Amino acid sequence: MSQSLAAAKALWIEVGDGVDDKSLTVFSSNKVLSALQCVIRCPCKEAQRFSDMYMKPIVNAILDQQVDRNEKDTNKTIAAILRTSIDIATKELTNPCNTKKCSTLEALGSIFDKKKAYYGDSESSGNPQVRVDMIMRFGHSSHKGFHLLAKRLNLASSEFPNIDTLHFLLLATIDASFVLSLDEAPRRISRATMDHLLGEDDLTKYPTQYLYLVRHDLQRLCKKLSLSTPQLMSEFNQFWRSLTLKLIKSESQQHKLFGLKEIEYLIDACRLPDAYIVKGAGYEFVNGRYEISPLVISNGCVSAQTFTYERTSDCGKKLILQPCLMTEPGKSHCDVWFYLSSSTTGVDYYFHETNPNEEQAVPLLGWRCIGGSKHPPPTLEQSSNTVPFKDEKGNLEKQLNKWAVENDVYGIILGRCIDESHLRASAFLI
Repeated sequence: MSQSLAAAKALWIEVGDGVDDKSLTVFSSNKVLSALQCVIRCPCKEAQRFSDMYMKPIVNAILDQQVDRNEKDTNKTIAAILRTSIDIATKELTNPCNTKKCSTLEALGSIFDKKKAYYGDSESSGNPQVRVDMIMRFGHSSHKGFHLLAKRLNLASSEFPNIDTLHFLLLATIDASFVLSLDEAPRRISRATMDHLLGEDDLTKYPTQYLYLVRHDLQRLCKKLSLSTPQLMSEFNQFWRSLTLKLIKSESQQHKLFGLKEIEYLIDACRLPDAYIVKGAGYEFVNGRYEISPLVISNGCVSAQTFTYERTSDCGKKLILQPCLMTEPGKSHCDVWFYLSSSTTGVDYYFHETNPNEEQAVPLLGWRCIGGSKHPPPTLEQSSNTVPFKDEKGNLEKQLNKWAVENDVYGIILGRCIDESHLRASAFLI
């Protein structure tokens, strides 16, 4: 044992030096894989130091480059390094003594970052399925990584991950929640994140672009989870308003303006167009006015998080405009595309590969033909009339107005307007 530990320590030093001076070809080196495997086999303070210092640089060195999927030996080594990194991070999360900042969570965040060059996409020579495989490994019942992550984030003595890492962890949680049985883990992760952000005394230490991304991640996650836990969407909406209030009270002009923009998003989230008009489709019967389905209306409000629009054409065809969850290999598990389809035969005519940042609304442009469908694809217009959304606590618009009055949001905006950009940003509310 002493000989193997001595060999492991020597290997950690050699690999660490190679990473530091960039003399080691990380992505094709079996020494890197062996060094990481030794971290699991030979737990000690030197192993902890190696993983703390070098696991994230190793992961980034691998994922920040493109490797053709046909380079089988290199890709095999990369997959083994990433799997071992997942195992190390999971093991660290099980350590009850390690309640301070878990540096390997940052490496985990890099592994879950879908924009890494190595992953690319399924249309190019990238390897997007590898990211999916790593999320599945982390969430598998043998690892229970998301349960351990939820437990770590809910420890009062534990330091929260950096906000960029938090964004990537939330994205992985969203993806995993669609295909794995994670029980309470996603709910606990979302609630811990919301509590953490609202408990922060100084939000200005966080870049506004990451505050937006994390808020948006939480919205997507809670929207999915609300299908089984409806009150979670109410919790998110309350969190969103509270976070926005902290932002517009900020002394930072950048964060104040971001808060004003969040109010605009809050207002948009309160209502939904009552209809869409489809125009210019090659199939004439697809064109026309699609009304929101009465099945999602309750007491004059949209009560469902997933909404559909319907129409019956002049020739009697029943058609539907709806979002659809895409789960095919190589795609992010929770990508939502929109389809124009027959509601009776299930035939799809046109689709839109929707950006996750835009999936809350029906896309108006950029529609494409399903293979064999008649060109051209349509464009859409939304009705100026809207229907209010509601959650477990009622009409969102009424809740927002009550929040604005009780917290003197109007006075805060007007009292703290310091230049013309503030006035323009707040004009929609006033």
